[in-house]
Amino acid sequence: MNVLLIGSGGREHALAWKLAQSPALSKLYAAPGNPGIARHAELVALDVADHEAVVNFCRSRSIALVVIGPEAPLVAGLADDLRAAEIRVFGPNKAAAQLEGSKGFTKDLCRAANIPTAGYVRAESAEEALSKLPPFGLPVVIKADGLAAGKGVVIATTRDEAHRAIRDADGPLVIEEFLSGEEASLFALTDGKTVVPFGSAQDHKRVGEGDSGPNTGGMGAYSPARVLTPELERAAMRDIVEPTVRAMAEAGTPFVGVLYAGLMLTPGGPKLIEYNARFGDPEAQVLMPRLESDLLLMMLACAEGRLAEAEPPRFSDRVALTVVMAANGYPGTPQAGGAIAGLDRAEAAGAIVFQAGTREEGGQLVAAGGRVLAVTAEGPTVRWAQQSAYSAIDRIDFPSGFCRRDIGWREIEREVR
Repeated sequence: MNVLLIGSGGREHALAWKLAQSPALSKLYAAPGNPGIARHAELVALDVADHEAVVNFCRSRSIALVVIGPEAPLVAGLADDLRAAEIRVFGPNKAAAQLEGSKGFTKDLCRAANIPTAGYVRAESAEEALSKLPPFGLPVVIKADGLAAGKGVVIATTRDEAHRAIRDADGPLVIEEFLSGEEASLFALTDGKTVVPFGSAQDHKRVGEGDSGPNTGGMGAYSPARVLTPELERAAMRDIVEPTVRAMAEAGTPFVGVLYAGLMLTPGGPKLIEYNARFGDPEAQVLMPRLESDLLLMMLACAEGRLAEAEPPRFSDRVALTVVMAANGYPGTPQAGGAIAGLDRAEAAGAIVFQAGTREEGGQLVAAGGRVLAVTAEGPTVRWAQQSAYSAIDRIDFPSGFCRRDIGWREIEREVR
């Protein structure tokens, strides 16, 4: 079958890499893609904001399934228009994508469905938020209500910091109590009725080592997140993910695709931090190498509403760890145009190099974004996978880039005990 993949980041490179391994695939197209994705797919110059153009392309190329990678096209309703044209889609409609598109929507759903999450208030303006802030202790969490590319969260440790975050927010926001514990990410596939777990990971959001500095879209990850024990995973599915899927179906807005639950593992059990309506980035870069099932067939089962008939996903017992190489200046103003070389040497060392913010310029690969590469390695332990990933990174020539050197540090400390 012919498949169209929407997106151009490291997540989409990981998805393209895995989709290309399916015996059921005839032809993979990607819009707009990137130089790494071009190794697995034919890149097409489609404006994904022009839904009619996407529909027409799918008809002209007999596309059997569209896989929407990023959140913005989902929130913009691309899946709605494709389904209206009777084109199968892996990804939620606009109404269901509100689980990511509006943190306030998700918090309200949690309250209505009795899903464990942090206490919160919503505010439409800075003035309203400032008036609702006093009952919260410190630290306090300030979140932009809409899409923020993983960077719209401030954990304020002083009142002045909270006031600045509120005043800097552009539009509605959510104020939340601070939850203590360790974070983990749980993924689940759903066709709107059936829901199955799809692996776990632990992301590293802060730009600096030791989890210091501002939040980013993610500087690295590893999978599985063993801190999310089988017992805790069952509790999260039972108390958080499954009630969410039921609530969305009962509201007439069934969620179809992958639901990514960011969890805080508190002393009282898992609590929902937030949802994403798509695979994570860089979490996809550690989930896909561990996945032993046919990704395309699982996505198709979701799109066709027959996930209950599909075989449960199978994952390797090995650990996968990815380290993001970002352009200097990220997450502020990243330096564009820096030359990149040595990816072949890194892959010869056993790593997989997923490209994110890259482009070709005069035959040279250069940086074209904040997060540029995700270097992934596998091994029997996190420490082993970490050493392999950094060994591969040391073979890459990217003078205007940087990375954290401590991805996986929490789990490595636990392995040593």
